[in-house]
Amino acid sequence: MEKSRKRLELLRSQPLGTSAVFSHLNDGPWVDLKKLFCSRSLPTRYKDFPESPFMVSAVFEDLKFRWNKKNISEAVSSTLSASLNDFEDYPWASITVMVPGEADAECARIARRSGCAILTNDSDLLVYNLGTHGSVVFFNSIEIDGWSCDDSGESAEIKAMRLCPAWLSLRLGIVNVQHYAYELNRAPHLGQTELIQRSRSTSEETSEYRLFTKEYQIGPCYGPMQDVLQWPAQPLDTRLSEIYWQYGIHGIFMSGEAPHVYLGNLNEDHAKKCAWEQGRMYRSLGYSIFNAHLSVPRRFTSIYEYVRRGGRIAAVRTTLGDSEWIEAEMEYVCEHLGMAQATFHDHSASPTFWRAFALCEVYNARVMQDCLPDAGQLRRFFRLGHMGEKLEWSDIHLFAETRALLYSLRMLKQLLGASDYHGGLAAKLTTILSGLPSLHILMRSRHEITREYSNYIADGFEDRFFCLWEQMLGARPCQVQSSVKQLPHGSTGSTGSSKLVPVKQGAGCYEGHQRSSNIYEFLTLS
Repeated sequence: MEKSRKRLELLRSQPLGTSAVFSHLNDGPWVDLKKLFCSRSLPTRYKDFPESPFMVSAVFEDLKFRWNKKNISEAVSSTLSASLNDFEDYPWASITVMVPGEADAECARIARRSGCAILTNDSDLLVYNLGTHGSVVFFNSIEIDGWSCDDSGESAEIKAMRLCPAWLSLRLGIVNVQHYAYELNRAPHLGQTELIQRSRSTSEETSEYRLFTKEYQIGPCYGPMQDVLQWPAQPLDTRLSEIYWQYGIHGIFMSGEAPHVYLGNLNEDHAKKCAWEQGRMYRSLGYSIFNAHLSVPRRFTSIYEYVRRGGRIAAVRTTLGDSEWIEAEMEYVCEHLGMAQATFHDHSASPTFWRAFALCEVYNARVMQDCLPDAGQLRRFFRLGHMGEKLEWSDIHLFAETRALLYSLRMLKQLLGASDYHGGLAAKLTTILSGLPSLHILMRSRHEITREYSNYIADGFEDRFFCLWEQMLGARPCQVQSSVKQLPHGSTGSTGSSKLVPVKQGAGCYEGHQRSSNIYEFLTLS
């Protein structure tokens, strides 16, 4: 997380429009198939770009529930015409699993047992004991040979470079690759010949060597929670799976006095308050519901969230509520979301509804600190992805806040589903949250969202959105007749004619929680 935070800080230090990354933000998404299907490394200008914290969860969900024969065929129809008749309906669903701890160790275990290849970009996999035939294939070595855009793809071959640590050790005349990795870690300035010579005499008895190789040891295999907890029928995101295992086996997967969760760095304005402040109430409610459904000896009083705090990563304590607080908060959330759904009527399961709700929630939480945007700025945000005449960091941060809120709602949905918390409110909330779209839709890029805007207009989106805004913030957005150049585009994205509206808060907050909501963060800034 610290490495990602530094990347974000570096990106924020560059004015928008001058960075090699930002110079491409206003280009539409474009995939050059010749580049996609050729082995190549990531272009230098993108290497310091912060990664998406939702990528793993989105890929996991898509492999389980999205990529069936129909969707695969539609996705590749303009590129490949090869038949998918031999495919299972969901070809990857049964082999896509979430494992406890680090995925590296589990991949190494399977490779050592079966002799398979691990597809990765992480060179650390070469340091594990992969057995006699286990190997590693790097993404940037994959290429398709004998294929062109005019070809059906049936004659093409996928090629890649396969590296087998056991074979490499034999060729280099060393005991194993761990010796070489240890010497490289000790003296990265040395040449390869000298490192190989040192690797042949590496002592495994030193405390330094044992400490280095401890990270690459393959521990015991944990099955489906070993009957400690019943694994939920609906798969959990990576972050929630980590919490689940900490509750299940404290001594192995939890260090410290309480469970913890790492909320990845959002693509946000590093100079502002962390966007994860939005949606905290929803996450707290989810944690509390899951905690309350367990037996008393297994419960905790708090959970720690690791998030960015200014220029550092910090553990923020979140107090878990009791049953009385849970009931009060569920009632508030049900009323809040129910009112919003009634405003959007039959469109309450659409992505547009959830994005509109998230944007209103973000400004609901900000209302006492910021001036509210006028109707023109809000239209421009949906139509162009920014409120002023050009993209500013305030727009990027607003996207991050809305994504944080939407992902928090998703966490609440999954934690509620993983518990057996009973009652009418729980059932009602489950029904409401069932309308949340898949993660790849929820986290669409700025360009994808703005391209959909014409459909929003035709569908009466603006009227419903402004009505929802009025219900949640107390007044409709001001109708300001002004040109784009007259609209501010500074750090706040506000306008002097905007109106501050006091907002009545919901049910009382439990200690350590704020009454706010928010959306999410985007897969890319584009």
